[in-house]
Amino acid sequence: MTGYRKRLDTVVIGAGVLGLAATDALARRGVDVVCFEGRRPGQAQSGGRSRTFRHRHDDPDAVRLAADALALWRRWEERAGAVLVGGEGAVYAGMTAADAEGLRLHGVPHEWADGARPSPHFGALAPVSGPLLVDPTAGAIRTRTAIEALCDWVGDRIIAQDVHGVTVPPDGEGVELHTEDAIYRARHVVVCAGAQTPALAAGAGIGIPLEQALHTRPHYRVRREFADTPRPCWVDRGGEFGETVYGSAIGGTDTFVVGLIGQGVDVPMDGGLPVGTEMEEHVRRLTAYVAKALPGLEPEPVGVRVCVMTKLPGGSDAFGVWTAPGVTAVTGHNLFKLAPLLGEVLADSAQGGELPPPVRRLTRAGTVAA
Repeated sequence: MTGYRKRLDTVVIGAGVLGLAATDALARRGVDVVCFEGRRPGQAQSGGRSRTFRHRHDDPDAVRLAADALALWRRWEERAGAVLVGGEGAVYAGMTAADAEGLRLHGVPHEWADGARPSPHFGALAPVSGPLLVDPTAGAIRTRTAIEALCDWVGDRIIAQDVHGVTVPPDGEGVELHTEDAIYRARHVVVCAGAQTPALAAGAGIGIPLEQALHTRPHYRVRREFADTPRPCWVDRGGEFGETVYGSAIGGTDTFVVGLIGQGVDVPMDGGLPVGTEMEEHVRRLTAYVAKALPGLEPEPVGVRVCVMTKLPGGSDAFGVWTAPGVTAVTGHNLFKLAPLLGEVLADSAQGGELPPPVRRLTRAGTVAA
């Protein structure tokens, strides 16, 4: 019986930033592609109003990927006619020359600044012991503008349905998808479904060791007297003010997001929502940090986003691209900044190409044999 089964060429599951980027890349190549998404595009892990684009990573290959991604972000900006990565730059505290080695190796502009006096790079910042590392070509990603642009480019290729399962049928004819109202057979499936990726990829024999946790990101209003001073993306690994944090401006607003980084700052979900999420305690800690470290911000949250984090073993920047016959799956953390690049990588994989060497080396993933 095959009459009930619908045939497709290439399917992307998930219309977050990675799924939309992959769908757009495939469509531009003339591939017959559709994207399944049961929610509003960009609503889940790609939600929120800001992400940090930064070059600095511990691994030099990750710096290279970020630099390549920024060039593709600029192409997206030309297509969209809008700013997608702002010119705020990024400033880091608690770094050494070794932490900037990847920037040096790949020719990414950077400089060191004196943190002991009011910073011309970050007006809201209190004096900091030690130097500040400045990445002037980093910036805050306009996430909503990016999602809107991608949705416009992808158009009616988005199918508003959840995918409940992916399997590789014994007859070897493509990949089978089960949706709300149909069974499909596709030549290739790209799984970009965030927290649902492991369950869907398991049907193709791909095992993904993904952990999920809740993370809170309060945002604070900039004091009026600091409104015209620079507000770069911020990473404080020094701990001088009691916490290690990241921060980012919300482009086009007078607000600034701050979140905790480091071990134990996210609340494990273990397959479901935890009891006693500790989110209020995290907000209190961040507010105390803002009062000490960022006197240019009002130390009272004007909003809070609680989001689901998906992390792989290997650190907060670890990501994976798994391949199996007819299936490519991607997941990880801090991937919004790499979206234009990973969209092309996923499109290559869907068309039978291999992962580029830096992705293959960095990825906490692999290939499942036929």
